[in-house]
Amino acid sequence: MKELIKDQVLFFSGNGNHQLGVKILVSLGEFIGADLYFRHINFARFGDAEQDDKIPKYEEVAGKTIVLYQSMYTAELQEEFLQLCWALKHQYQAQHIIAVVPFLRFRRQDHHEKNEEINRLRMLIDRLAHAGVNQLVVATPHSVENMETNCRDFGIGFFPIDMSENFARTIKPFLAAAGITETAADKVIIYAPDEGSIYRAIMLARLLGRGVAFNLKKRGLNNAAEIIQAEKEEILRLTERCKKTFNFPDLYYATPENIRGKVILMIEDEIASGETANKTGHLLKSFGAQTIFFAATHAVCTPGWQRKLFFDNPFEKTFIADSIPRSYENRTGGLMHDVTVSETIAAELFQILRRHFHKN
Repeated sequence: MKELIKDQVLFFSGNGNHQLGVKILVSLGEFIGADLYFRHINFARFGDAEQDDKIPKYEEVAGKTIVLYQSMYTAELQEEFLQLCWALKHQYQAQHIIAVVPFLRFRRQDHHEKNEEINRLRMLIDRLAHAGVNQLVVATPHSVENMETNCRDFGIGFFPIDMSENFARTIKPFLAAAGITETAADKVIIYAPDEGSIYRAIMLARLLGRGVAFNLKKRGLNNAAEIIQAEKEEILRLTERCKKTFNFPDLYYATPENIRGKVILMIEDEIASGETANKTGHLLKSFGAQTIFFAATHAVCTPGWQRKLFFDNPFEKTFIADSIPRSYENRTGGLMHDVTVSETIAAELFQILRRHFHKN
């Protein structure tokens, strides 16, 4: 395996969160037992600001398997990735491209039933396929099912990275510090603030041996979200469907009666403005929650997010992964605990490469 990787695989990185890419490559090297490095790319622009990126030693690309890394959280990084991918595959004749994209743009614009909304996620995956991507690794998709369907339709192998183990490992010491023992299963609840978070909550709950409570949201003016009181029929329908789909019986709707006095672990895919998470935290406090921890993978962090998320801060601690880099401007003075996705992505990438060369 080590010799195959050294001989047949080239690693490239764009400018999107390169520091995370380096962590992934170091961790992957530990799995393989070899020192790995990213090949150099000359990033430049013409005088009119058009991209003039060049790949030195391009003649070594033909027939190789390429691992191309880019966290794609801006339009510029997306275009950079597509150009590099197309050049490696179609111009320089790479044999296979594995795209490692911890954060993929348009993750939420994936609702095929919303005809008034352009399905930009499907559009982007179509573009990735045309650019030459064969396999795609993404951390915590907004909807695993929708992204998997889109990738299958365009012939891309899809590998979602679940952050549950990372969060569980990080949260346990905080639970212990709060006096919550392993045997106090009825004291801790994993909480999903909407239907889309139920799957993530169940994954975390299985690792921690806890139950899952959920609520439902609606989006109103300017896409603002708020928790709603769902009808009993809808709650029953959704509960039974999720129990059957995920084979997880300990799932119920969150009410003051079953939240009061409990320690809540709220799980989401991202932090954007932080306003909805803050409102949800205060709602749980009004239900009588004793302590609330909040975990999310993607630090989207729109302007003013710190003040909105931590207004009258309802959270004991907030955990955020590093799929998107947080600049000094986006630090919080210790209110957030950083969790890395690097080892989990490296482990998945190791398995992808192992299967790829075994098959070939």
